[in-house]
Amino acid sequence: MSEAREAQPRRPSHSPADHIRRANIADAASGFDGFPAVEWVRECGANVAETLRTWQNGRLAELPVGRAWDVVRMPRQEGWEVVRHMNAVVSPLGPVLLTPDGVHFFIPVDSANDWDLPGVSVLGPGEVLLVPHPSVVAPHTQDSMTWIVAPRPEPKLADAADLYGAYASALAIMGTSRGAR
Repeated sequence: MSEAREAQPRRPSHSPADHIRRANIADAASGFDGFPAVEWVRECGANVAETLRTWQNGRLAELPVGRAWDVVRMPRQEGWEVVRHMNAVVSPLGPVLLTPDGVHFFIPVDSANDWDLPGVSVLGPGEVLLVPHPSVVAPHTQDSMTWIVAPRPEPKLADAADLYGAYASALAIMGTSRGAR
């Protein structure tokens, strides 16, 4: 009988809702009233209670851009190269979100207004970004979205100048490798 139990396949890993419940339970057990990103959500101007309810119901939350941070969106392949580069030079990344539209880096407000790099979009005031709960970190996804680097309690953001340089470098590297094919 024990052999039959051992032969049974294991259940798949936890769903995003399970991760959210676990994060909320861990926060409650530690005496923290919410998950670590509560202050981050509050600073961006979103309604914290509504955001928590949205995540608890397994949906993506809408967070306004342009108050606490702006967002730079890059194509996926170049964005991953930027993440690798920024990690290699030990430059702080801040939150990094992967979506079907690309890789999104959170930067100080108005720090990328003059960017002129191809394939980059800068999201600012008046725009919103759909985000999963901070516990949904790669390889886990929710609606095809995941955090590469989840928001943290301390408000770290990527340095826009470092990000600009890393993206320019990624374009050069990828252009070289594409031309060699």
